[in-house]
Amino acid sequence: MKKSLFSIVSLLALLVLILAACGGNNQNEAQPDEKQNESSTDENVNEEKALSGDIKIMVPSGGYYLDHVRNYVAPKFTELHPDVNVIVEQEPDGGQLTARIAAGDIPDVLVGVFGYQPAKFARDNLIVDLKNMPGSQELFDRIAPQYIHEDFGGRYYVPWNATTQMMIYNKALFEQAGLDPNSPPETFEQYLEYAEKINNLGSNVYGNVFWNEALAWGGWYWTMNSQIYYNFNNAEYQLFNELGTDIIFDKEEAKLVEFYEFMEKAQAFAPSTMDGNEFFGRNVGMWLQFGYGWKANLQEAKDHPMVIGDDVGIAPIPVVNAGDTHWSTLDGRSLMVFRSNPEREQLAFELIKFMMEDEINLESLKALEQLPTLSSLVEDEYFKAEDIQPFVQQLQHTIPNEAVAELDDISNLLLQNYIKSIIQKEISVQQAVENAAAEARDILDR
Repeated sequence: MKKSLFSIVSLLALLVLILAACGGNNQNEAQPDEKQNESSTDENVNEEKALSGDIKIMVPSGGYYLDHVRNYVAPKFTELHPDVNVIVEQEPDGGQLTARIAAGDIPDVLVGVFGYQPAKFARDNLIVDLKNMPGSQELFDRIAPQYIHEDFGGRYYVPWNATTQMMIYNKALFEQAGLDPNSPPETFEQYLEYAEKINNLGSNVYGNVFWNEALAWGGWYWTMNSQIYYNFNNAEYQLFNELGTDIIFDKEEAKLVEFYEFMEKAQAFAPSTMDGNEFFGRNVGMWLQFGYGWKANLQEAKDHPMVIGDDVGIAPIPVVNAGDTHWSTLDGRSLMVFRSNPEREQLAFELIKFMMEDEINLESLKALEQLPTLSSLVEDEYFKAEDIQPFVQQLQHTIPNEAVAELDDISNLLLQNYIKSIIQKEISVQQAVENAAAEARDILDR
């Protein structure tokens, strides 16, 4: 009996020791986790405070982009992150950006365009898929869906702002030519009639204008012309098929020939270049390539600012037949991050997220005269103004720029043949289209 009691007591003592040991082990295991979590939290706090280093952002030439980003966006960002040095640089003109990128001289953030440019850089593995960046989903959830686009399964740009194009006309020149300043031309036929009447006012007055200096600029300038082309085929044809594997602009029903023929006739009532003859010089009747971003240039008009409604009329791009839908392009500025190293890429994306904050973004839209891509800003009272509403309403009939990497090269071919046929008159417009189509297929077949 005593032996049995001793055995029971011994067993109970052993059990207590085992339980104590187990409890002690659990306690010891929890302590390192707590220290690790505490250390991790400290690291996160330090990481938020530790943004530092140089970051280069490249902005478009023209307009107020350089001044705005340099004098507003960069200082506001460095107020929050004083150890960051934001270098603001203007994009070189005339296609020189490609050469600089090839030489390794790249920005951290590029303010580019929608469509072909992100597709081209993504194809060449030059820019970062932003879907993989911390906070990207929250950012894209705040952007209106029509502005979000994927290339090769990734999101390679953030749409900073949007714009579309319409026709503007000089009301004073309309009156001088005996035209009703409140009745702009609806069809291309009427447009040519109006252009001729204005052109006949004097030797230094032109019926319309085109930016012929930019014909060598490729994809960007094609988007200035493309909405005129879309209105010849009721927006049923762009340059490429849906897969981007072949061109379709040489199809008869695409009516690129008719577009070229119209441009040839309109060029007869236009100066050879825009140098000294731009719309803002008050000696041009109509301009078919006026994007909302150009609105700021009205402040620099000859003698005194031009005012939409008083001096300037806004109208849709003409159509072939009265009653047709007036189409335009959906364009805008994209924010891309070039590949470098994880730290620089993260810093670049932090700058982009800052630029897309409601307060900062709205201020940029006002300064740069652009339209919002953030859902929270679409209904802002600012965009309900009388001189802005025509552009907002036009957005319902817009065609996004084609996100095909080869668009830049192929639009260059179109514009080169445009020069030969319409400006230099060396070949017919039919030959220009045929030449561009053959050369385009050579590029796609490589």
